[in-house]
Amino acid sequence: MTASVLDAATAGTSMGAAAAAASQLACKVIDAGSSTGDLAATDAMTTSHTKALIELGTRAGRRLFADQLVVVGEVGIGNTTVAAALTAALLGIDATSVVGLGSGADSAMIRRKQDVVAAALKRWRNLHRRADDAVDLLRTLGGPEFAVICGIVVGVAECGGVVVLDGLATSVAAAIACTMSPAASGHLVAGQRSNEMAHPLVLRRLGLEPVLDLRLRAGEGVGAVLATRLLLDGLEIRRTTARTEERRLHFASSQHDPQ
Repeated sequence: MTASVLDAATAGTSMGAAAAAASQLACKVIDAGSSTGDLAATDAMTTSHTKALIELGTRAGRRLFADQLVVVGEVGIGNTTVAAALTAALLGIDATSVVGLGSGADSAMIRRKQDVVAAALKRWRNLHRRADDAVDLLRTLGGPEFAVICGIVVGVAECGGVVVLDGLATSVAAAIACTMSPAASGHLVAGQRSNEMAHPLVLRRLGLEPVLDLRLRAGEGVGAVLATRLLLDGLEIRRTTARTEERRLHFASSQHDPQ
């Protein structure tokens, strides 16, 4: 399913790509590849693979998106489970505090997700891992898309751009990026608050208040695109609205115009 959605994104027909087109935003698809291993029992990636993906994202942030407004979304069916594990490790909390419904989950799936996240956290903590080691955290509990987004945040921030975040996955990737580059936090905008129970916790960690609070489950950057459209409209209103002094002078001039 992930591959199918990625193909649709490349073709411009996925939900995220359609949302970007409707808002007159250019869409760039980066294929981060597939993770390997079982989250509950094994690491997602090797250290070298993780570093390469972070560097891929960082280069993209520097070269493709430098000094721009960048909206990030992700494609990864089931990655709310991965995002929950990363959040719990980063914030030092347990699985029951971070596992939500995701897309189309029922109560039985919730319990299974909690068990998987709890097992992953136990594995990670038994190895005495540090939450401020971004590469190790992503390598152990993350996935390729999280590593690439982490790099994008770092790269865009280095070049003075702004990153608009979408849901839990992009937000926790950004929070991990801030452990690598604390200054990146000043370049982030929370586009929305999704329906994932862990999302407000991550936004609080980042010190961000979301532009929208629609509790969407769409993913793919849709909520962030909607928020960006609002941000761009606000900037245009600000750009075209006369300042107080300009309005006063215009009014004074109009009083002396010949009839």
